Amino acid sequence: MFTAGFKAASRHGALFFAIIFCLVFPRMVSAAGRPGGPGGPAGHGGLEIDFAGGSSLNGNGAGQAMILAAWQAPLYPDFLLRVEPTLEYISAKGDTLWAGGSSLVARKLAHYKRLTVFVDMGAGANLISDSHFAGRRLGDHFMFDLILGGGFYLTDDISISYRYRHLSNAGLFRYNDGIDSYYILLGTGI
Repeated sequence: MFTAGFKAASRHGALFFAIIFCLVFPRMVSAAGRPGGPGGPAGHGGLEIDFAGGSSLNGNGAGQAMILAAWQAPLYPDFLLRVEPTLEYISAKGDTLWAGGSSLVARKLAHYKRLTVFVDMGAGANLISDSHFAGRRLGDHFMFDLILGGGFYLTDDISISYRYRHLSNAGLFRYNDGIDSYYILLGTGI
């Protein structure tokens, strides 16, 4: 099954990003207070709100909506670290699932002429409203997520991106069917 390949990656990915967060959080706070720090076309730091819509890749026809508030700070030139609390609504086959959590996402920026593109990679933890959804046995209410995506900035403050998201319990519980989804995100800086 597709999600079985992510079992070890979920465990190691979440641990890796937790360690990275503990090591770089002091640097994020000091970068936010530096003159000429976050913000502007080179930094893209500060607070960003993203609205997302998507669908399941598990063949159940799920429709999904998500809102996230990302606090991001530049760590190095063209590299952002983002803390992304999320609230997500998933609906399929008459079933509804709510998920709330937070992820740590690394964003690598690249510049080409007047266009800034980026790649996102991250992991996090979530709580879900039910352990069963649309015929899938999710195990329990605690889940990890893995994120991979990319996009570009339309302006200094507006971005559009595509994101793949895997949600599972990484084998912590007896059942671990998981949910694989894609999203289109529209973000705006605040």
